[in-house]
Amino acid sequence: MTQSIRESARYLAMVDLVAINQGAFSDQVVNQRLKGHHFSDPDRRLYTRLVYGTTQYRLPLTAIFKDLVAKPKGVKSWLKQLILMSLYQFYYMDQVPDHAVVDEAVKITKKRGNYQLSRFTNGVLRNARRQYPDLASFLASQAQDWLTQSQLKYSIPATWVTYFERRFGRDQAELVMASFNQDSHLTIRVNQHDWPQETSIIKDLTDQGLELEASPLTAHCYRIGRGNVSQTPAFLAGQITIQDESAALAVEVMAPQAGERVLDLCAAPGGKTVQMAERVGSDGQVMAQDIASDKLALIVENLKRMGVADQVALSQGDARQASHKYPAESFDRILVDAPCSGIGLFRRKPDTKYRKELADLSSLQDIQLEILQEAVKLLKKDGILTYSTCTITAEENQQVVERILDQVDQLQPQPLPGELMNDQVKRALTSSSSLEILPHYVSSDGFFIANFIKK
Repeated sequence: MTQSIRESARYLAMVDLVAINQGAFSDQVVNQRLKGHHFSDPDRRLYTRLVYGTTQYRLPLTAIFKDLVAKPKGVKSWLKQLILMSLYQFYYMDQVPDHAVVDEAVKITKKRGNYQLSRFTNGVLRNARRQYPDLASFLASQAQDWLTQSQLKYSIPATWVTYFERRFGRDQAELVMASFNQDSHLTIRVNQHDWPQETSIIKDLTDQGLELEASPLTAHCYRIGRGNVSQTPAFLAGQITIQDESAALAVEVMAPQAGERVLDLCAAPGGKTVQMAERVGSDGQVMAQDIASDKLALIVENLKRMGVADQVALSQGDARQASHKYPAESFDRILVDAPCSGIGLFRRKPDTKYRKELADLSSLQDIQLEILQEAVKLLKKDGILTYSTCTITAEENQQVVERILDQVDQLQPQPLPGELMNDQVKRALTSSSSLEILPHYVSSDGFFIANFIKK
């Protein structure tokens, strides 16, 4: 059966790009589409690549669009996104022939608009290839100062280009920005109860067609190169779970022990809660809460699938008021995976780089400190407090550590566990008690972890 244009990967990508450009979150839009529409495997990959790629390179694509169109503000939003998506295929997807890009765009324009608009689409795209045969020729036509070129080359807003240069220096800033445009990884973690069978579990997954690579950061974690893990027998049986390697590393730094009572203060999406429950075992207990009540059902589902639901008490609540819910000094260990700017997730959620403002950092720092202060009240003496973020700003990482140590005399830096010190973790150390993984170190998200002890 011939697929209708309105059901094609390109048409649906165009529709969803309009939604993202109007404020929807790219990861939520893509996940909803992939769940609700039956794509073939090639179309699934094409759709995902078009949505994330066009969003990722929005700044240079928009600059080319404005250069080619006399009155860009007068172009309908769907048509603009269709042209941007087509330009993305021209300049960032070499495997797609130019004629196919133009033909598909013209067909979509006729279906969504009319013949006259299709002539406009055809003219803009053909002119783009004539005027700028490749991206380098367009960049050469623009202002040559480093700031302008960096914005266009890496598709990073000027505010963040300047911030990264100031924070990391120009050379490392370029490495950071370039890494944000690399593919993100989906990671699985093997259930601690199944570590003895880990080799055979991974072999079975490979035999089922998954491409797996051991995480360079965290033991028992594997990056998925290709394949759908969620329908495998190992996933359905709770032998593995989908969890980011940085989140898994944060729990390894926290190092819950069998029989302990621990608290996951900002629990969503729940992977860390599951991991803690595996570590404390049947004699321990995990208390977990999150402010977003709509995310709790998914956490419960994962706890049941992984066989640890009986060890976890889950609730909704604001971490800044946690001392009103739990008794003072009642936890052996607490993890604060704090709400943050998410700058380290630019490759995974590319639309966020166009939303975030430097002004957000100050208010976020205040929230992070409030949560840490609450956590200290709940921590036993000689208990461990682990702080983590998915960002790479000094305001939310190093400055938070400095301020909480200044504000709370009982809190002291606690060295990271020695058994975690592989070469990549050592490279990321900012002190004996903290690390900051920049995204270009191991082609990962950017994140930060710090460890404290209460005396």
